Amino acid sequence: MSLFGSDKPYYADEAERGPNSFTDWRIRVFAPPLLFALAWGANSVPLLKFFLTGFHVWMHELGHASAAWLCGYQALPLPLGWTSIAPAPSTTVYYLGLFLLGVLAWVGWRQSRPFAVVLAVALATAQYFMTWRASDHMHDLWIVYGGVGGTFYLSALFIGLFFVRLPAWFRWGACRYLVFFLSASTLLDSWQFWEKVYRGTEEIPFGSLIHGEDDANGDMNRLMSDHGWTMARIRRSFHLLGVGSMVFVGACYVFFALRLDRIGEWFSREPEARAAE
Repeated sequence: MSLFGSDKPYYADEAERGPNSFTDWRIRVFAPPLLFALAWGANSVPLLKFFLTGFHVWMHELGHASAAWLCGYQALPLPLGWTSIAPAPSTTVYYLGLFLLGVLAWVGWRQSRPFAVVLAVALATAQYFMTWRASDHMHDLWIVYGGVGGTFYLSALFIGLFFVRLPAWFRWGACRYLVFFLSASTLLDSWQFWEKVYRGTEEIPFGSLIHGEDDANGDMNRLMSDHGWTMARIRRSFHLLGVGSMVFVGACYVFFALRLDRIGEWFSREPEARAAE
């Protein structure tokens, strides 16, 4: 058993069927739209949305924490509207993160999982520039921006991972449905709200969840006071991030629904096996 759950090639699972399958075309084509519809419906029911709000808040805090980790800061996201972040970066955080990404890339290479390698290299590159090349001022900007930003880009990433086989101990074949649903709920909630803000039918949410609208340390307050952003820039930035996240999700769906992920592995097969198809 490999770290990614199976030593056999990806294309060898063509006969695999059922909800835990990563190759069954019915799951790839029909499950994502159905899960998105369920998430939209749940967000439309006040009682259900109330219970989902806790995850939306945690995703916001995970956005702050993920930016902090990439900048080399210790961070702990709490589902109470607060993320504990160390006052200064730590080389231990950087090298621990780099080590884990290196393990991911190595195992992905050994097991012919190109998505794992690409993800590890992309994150390691971002981590290097954000930790060593960016100023403290930019660190603060990314960490502050990562709150709302995380509800978009982390949600989109988790949705995209629905199609990707993860380590067996994740039980990802079944767990991915719940993660997709919760991530889609978060993404749709942020998308709908910030589109209203962009069109001017909702106000920018100043203040913080814990201390209320008058909290000068709220994310939007700090973007304006500490980093010189205007309200127009805030609206435009999160609108574009939302559009980009939706495009990414749509591109992942088309890519995997059309089975384009098999192209590289198809060419790597023995000529006799390709000819037999």
